[in-house]
Amino acid sequence: MNGKSVFLLIMLSVLLMGADGAGPGQDEQDALRKQQSALRTQIEALRKEQDFLLFQKAMYRTDSKYLVMNLTSRTGQLRYKNRLLKEFKFRLSKVFRSGSTRSGAVVLTKKVESKKDRRALLFGGSFLMHRKGAAVPPKTPDVAVMSLNKKDLASIFYALEKGAMAYLE
Repeated sequence: MNGKSVFLLIMLSVLLMGADGAGPGQDEQDALRKQQSALRTQIEALRKEQDFLLFQKAMYRTDSKYLVMNLTSRTGQLRYKNRLLKEFKFRLSKVFRSGSTRSGAVVLTKKVESKKDRRALLFGGSFLMHRKGAAVPPKTPDVAVMSLNKKDLASIFYALEKGAMAYLE
C-alpha cells in the first residue's frame, strides 16, 4: 500500500506541474503583439524612405529641379539632382494641420502671376504656395495653403517650371 501511495503522489505532482495557469502563454502572446506592432511601424517607415529614395532617383534622371517639403519642421528645400540650391521656411494653413494632405510626390500644375508682383504655385489639388500676407488667387480651388516670404517665393517661382515635382514628408 505504501508503494501505491508513493506512485499516486508522484503522478499527482506531475499532473499539477502543468496546471500553473495560462500566464506564460498569455505573456508570450502579448510580447508577440508588441513586437508585431513595432515591426509594422518599422516597415511603414522603411516604405516611406524607399518611396523618397525612388523619387530622388527619378528626379536625378529627369535632370530637373524639385522641392522637398518637411511638414513637421515646416522647412523646405529646392534641389537640383542631389544638390541643395535653397532652404526656406514656411507657414501652414489649418487644412495642413488637420492632416488632410498625405506625404508623397505632387506635381506643379499651375503658376499664377498677377499685377503687383503677386505669385502663386498650385500643386494639383494638394496645396498652394504663395507669399505671406497675399490674397489667395481667386481661380484656385479650396486647397491647403503654404505661405513663404517674398524673397523665397520669388526664387522658387522662377526656378520651377510647370510639371515640376514636390515631395511632402
